[in-house]
Amino acid sequence: MKKTILAVSIILVSICSSFAQTRDFDGLWKGVMEKENGEQYTLTLFIEDNNVYGVAEDEDGDLVKDRQFEVQTSKGYGEQLNFFWINKGGVWTETQMFSISWSSETELSVYHMRHVSNKSDEKDGNTDWGYFAKGTLE
Repeated sequence: MKKTILAVSIILVSICSSFAQTRDFDGLWKGVMEKENGEQYTLTLFIEDNNVYGVAEDEDGDLVKDRQFEVQTSKGYGEQLNFFWINKGGVWTETQMFSISWSSETELSVYHMRHVSNKSDEKDGNTDWGYFAKGTLE
């Protein structure tokens, strides 16, 4: 009897844990993001198997996955998917992070943070700037 209860318990835990990532985020998503200061911009993301990519146009004008970043990571859990990238060039380093929440089959809620640091000519160290934005992708 104990072995039966243990076996049933393991099966139930396995079934429940298989729903940890219950949402399918796959697709091409686009929407308007609004910064804290009211400025707006369009964000387009391509999601495939919980991997998030920025979108760029190739020389023919076709949309392609933007793979220009040295560091790029995505991780999903439950109703959330998080994506960040880091890039560097010359005197600057930049990080962008996206927290994506599944709202419905046709809508994602996104919070976006951008942080850029620059080597300073005026002091020993860096200066930095950034912004927060939020929006909905469809």
